[in-house]
Amino acid sequence: MPEPATPADEREQPPGLLDVDAAVVEDISILLESGQRGMVMNLVADLYPADLALLLIHLPFEQARTLFRWLPVDQASETVAELDDAFRATLLDGLPAARLTTLLDELDTDDAADVLADLPDEQALRLLPDLEDTQDLTELLDYGEETAGGLMAREYITIRPYWTLNRATEEVRRHAEEIDEVYTAFVVGDNDTLEGTVSL
Repeated sequence: MPEPATPADEREQPPGLLDVDAAVVEDISILLESGQRGMVMNLVADLYPADLALLLIHLPFEQARTLFRWLPVDQASETVAELDDAFRATLLDGLPAARLTTLLDELDTDDAADVLADLPDEQALRLLPDLEDTQDLTELLDYGEETAGGLMAREYITIRPYWTLNRATEEVRRHAEEIDEVYTAFVVGDNDTLEGTVSL
């Protein structure tokens, strides 16, 4: 007789998925309190950004701030995009401008615009000229945060209708590091008019 199927909530969770319970938070809190940076970084190294965001929210705030400042730039930028607006704004308050600029440059333009919109206006205006995507971000900030324009990312891939499959694939690969999630390439003519899309 076959064994009954394991219920979904009892199946093994994927590696790195954090069950944020009191014991986990307390263990990391104790390590943060005693300045055990290496041990903390080993524990959080493989966490998904959403799980790391949950951990930050459950820690006492000053410890969350310490942990966030210890994170490598790429991990911090992915995590900051997962935080709710109010917590994110408080967490970023007082962060050195150079670190904040680096974090924002790592984000897609739509996420970077969301973060900028949460900052005090004076701080956002000081940061904007130093960012790589200043023009795109300025345009996105003109839209409301929940409008189609405000939700759009400005990074995309264009290909020409007469390119071979190999040439188009190389163009996608060339932009792979700049664009996190590529689902569609836009086919444009020589005068930059949209002729169609190609789903990847």
